[in-house]
Amino acid sequence: MSEQDRRIFERLYARAHRAEDLPWHEAEPPALLGRALQARKSPGRALDLGCGAGTYSLWLAERGYKVTALDFMPQAVRLAGERARQAGLDVTVAQGDVTSDETRLAHPGPFDVILDVGCLHGLPDALRPAYKRQILSWLAPDGDYILLHFGRRGWWDRWPIGPRRISRAALGRYFSPELEEAACDQKISRGMPLFMGGSAEIGRYWFKRSRARTSAGVTPDARKAASV
Repeated sequence: MSEQDRRIFERLYARAHRAEDLPWHEAEPPALLGRALQARKSPGRALDLGCGAGTYSLWLAERGYKVTALDFMPQAVRLAGERARQAGLDVTVAQGDVTSDETRLAHPGPFDVILDVGCLHGLPDALRPAYKRQILSWLAPDGDYILLHFGRRGWWDRWPIGPRRISRAALGRYFSPELEEAACDQKISRGMPLFMGGSAEIGRYWFKRSRARTSAGVTPDARKAASV
């Protein structure tokens, strides 16, 4: 994440006294997360990347999952931790960088479910290979990975501020061959700030760990996709 983006996040969290004060707050997680949980035999361990105020971490814990919530913003970690304690839920909150090999989780995995609502699309292109490497090191062989990512509708759909945008095809190449798309839900969101184009395609993805390939290596296609 750029220093400019970091300062924006710091200002937003400084003004937020509760989860609902954050501009990206949505009470319900992506519907594909619910579908993925229904397909699993029983609750297990879940990792919420870029957990923010912990809304979805608490949602997972309420459904029986042992949750690890990770965010790089100390304000987010404090807020998520306070909410988990008040609710009496099994959520371990940690501050760390998802792209750093030095990030240590209290429970290092594997995780049956990994959720990312806003982390990957905030990373610069150069850090995307490291992100994939970490995801693969944490995700169980039969794991489910749920991602929200801004989509790129064409060559013109690129903006200097806000989340990075990647097409559905490019995301598929980025995660191939280790992860396979199980489902996708794409919708156009209007009313975005003009400096972000006024509208955006929001993609919600459900990926499954490929049974054929479980290598944690980053493929050439992944490096190519990271810059698309």
